[in-house]
Amino acid sequence: MESVLGAQDEVFAVFSGIYTFAHRFGLPVHEAADLLIQIMLDVAGKTRTLVLPAFSFSLPTTGMFDVVRTPSDIGLLPNRALLHPALRRSTKPMNSYLVAGPRAEELLSLRCTTSWGPDGVMAWLNDVGARTCILGVPWSEACSLYHLAEEMERVPYRYFKRFSGELFRDGKREGTCEEVMFARSMIVPPIWAHDRIDRALQHEGVVVESAAAEFSLSAASTPDIIRVTRRMLKNDPYAYVANPEAVRSWSETGLADEEQSLPPDSRVLPQDILPYL
Repeated sequence: MESVLGAQDEVFAVFSGIYTFAHRFGLPVHEAADLLIQIMLDVAGKTRTLVLPAFSFSLPTTGMFDVVRTPSDIGLLPNRALLHPALRRSTKPMNSYLVAGPRAEELLSLRCTTSWGPDGVMAWLNDVGARTCILGVPWSEACSLYHLAEEMERVPYRYFKRFSGELFRDGKREGTCEEVMFARSMIVPPIWAHDRIDRALQHEGVVVESAAAEFSLSAASTPDIIRVTRRMLKNDPYAYVANPEAVRSWSETGLADEEQSLPPDSRVLPQDILPYL
């Protein structure tokens, strides 16, 4: 991990898929995950801030989010990290993050008007020049930062949609929660071609690879990732999409109808996010 981080990296985020290699530790899988989390915290030490995604997509069906008890839907490592006392979780239900380190309060205090907007976690990672690390899987399977460029460039196949529910902390109700997502179509979903981004990042030479033979570990600066992905979308707003004809057709003829079909509490009006825009 130290081989893909620089001395200047005060913040690093790790997106992972440890199912590809955890068995090689010769430990029960949950113990391997605990070991990896402790290694990351050791690498962070007292001077770096560690960020782990802990996304959960259950709010639309359950109507609630528990900062402590709601499991992440993106793998074993964040769910084991939820049990670690050094890591604290942000309160946006669908795009929550675990954080530990000297800049943790900055992340936890972000307004997050929308999931991938300028006052959200991804934008903060970009603003502070964080190092993004991908562990165990290809970038196309793990790097959620690609969505930041989509919202920055206002790609035509997404629209703002609100999800609301009850907020709990370890079983105790704290109030309500909501998240405004720059959502894709429910009717004509894009087929992602994120491998194109992987190739673009490699072509730009911004990815640093670890020499570890037992698993894949690579990293790039978040500003480099956003620079490359924004340029792709400026050149072609459907650059991420493998079925652009269908998605473009829906964007032009079906998006407004889909927005209007939402329940009133799910609709996002321009004045709702005007200060943010």
